[in-house]
Amino acid sequence: MKSIGGKMSKILLSAMLALSIVMPRSALAGCEVPTVLADLTRSEVVAEEAFAQMNAEGLLTASTLARTRILPCLAQPLSVNAAAGFHRLMAMEAFINNDEPRAIAEFHAARKLEPGYAFSTEVVDADHPLRALYETAASVADGEAEPVYPPIGGYIMVSGVRNAARYKATPVVIQVFGPGDVLMETRYIQPGEAIPKWSDNPLGLTAADLGIKRSPLKDPRPWYIAAGVSALTGGVLYAVAMNERSLFEDPGTPDGELLGHQSSANTLGAASIVAAGTTLVFTGLGVGFQVHFGAKQPPTLSTEAYHAP
Repeated sequence: MKSIGGKMSKILLSAMLALSIVMPRSALAGCEVPTVLADLTRSEVVAEEAFAQMNAEGLLTASTLARTRILPCLAQPLSVNAAAGFHRLMAMEAFINNDEPRAIAEFHAARKLEPGYAFSTEVVDADHPLRALYETAASVADGEAEPVYPPIGGYIMVSGVRNAARYKATPVVIQVFGPGDVLMETRYIQPGEAIPKWSDNPLGLTAADLGIKRSPLKDPRPWYIAAGVSALTGGVLYAVAMNERSLFEDPGTPDGELLGHQSSANTLGAASIVAAGTTLVFTGLGVGFQVHFGAKQPPTLSTEAYHAP
C-alpha cells in the first residue's frame, strides 16, 4: 500500500495531545492521561479512512496509538462493539505488516463479538484480499479454553463480556476490576500469551458466593471416632488372619483345607493393613482440623458465674 502523506496521522496525534490537556490524571498505573471509548472508536474510523486512501502511515499511526496509549489507559469498561472494532483495527495493522495469520486471528476475534459486521465497499473493495481474510476468519478454531483468575472480590471482562472464557488461539482484551467495580488495568493479549493470575481463585468465587457459611467438617471428633472404629476393625481382622495362618501351619489340618486357610489369611491380612492405613488417615484429619479450627476461644466474662461474698 502506498502512502499519500501523514495528514491523518498528524490530525489524530494533535487530537490526542489536546485530550491530554483537558483530561484529568488517571489512577491507572503508568497512565498520565485516562482515555475513553470514544478515543478508541475514533482510532478505528481514522484507520479505515487511511486504509481507503491507501495511507499506510496514517493507518499504522492510528493502530499504534490505539494499542499502546488509548487501550491501556481506558478509564471506562470496554463494550463488546468497541472490542470488536479494536480487533478489526489490529487486523488491518497486521495486514499492512504482511502478517496474514495474525490478521485472520484478529478478524476471528472481531467476528465472534460482532458477527453481523460487514466492511463498507468504500473502505474495502469487494475483491480486496483483506475481505478474503475476513471471510476465512469465520471458520478458524478458537483454541483451548483457559480459566481466568480475577482479584478476590473483583472480576474480569473478556473483550467486554464479564468472566467469559478466554481461548488461547484468539486475541482478547482483558479488563481487570477490583472490589467496588474499580478498573485496575486493561490488557491486550494475543494468541499463545498466558493470562496473568490476579488471584488463585478461578472466576473469583468465594465460599459466600456459593452459599457456604461454615464447613460442618471442622469438628475433629468425627474423624477421631472414625479412626477408632477403623483401628478396632483392623485389630479384629488381624487377629482372625493370624488364626487362619496358625490353622494353615498346623500339621493336623487336613490337606483339603490348607488352600482355604491360606487364602483367608492373606485376604484378612491385607484388609487389616488397609484398615491400619485408614486409621492413620482419619487420625491425621482429626489432628489437622483440631489444629486449624479447634483453637480455644478467648476467655469471656460472665456475670452469671459471679456471686457476691
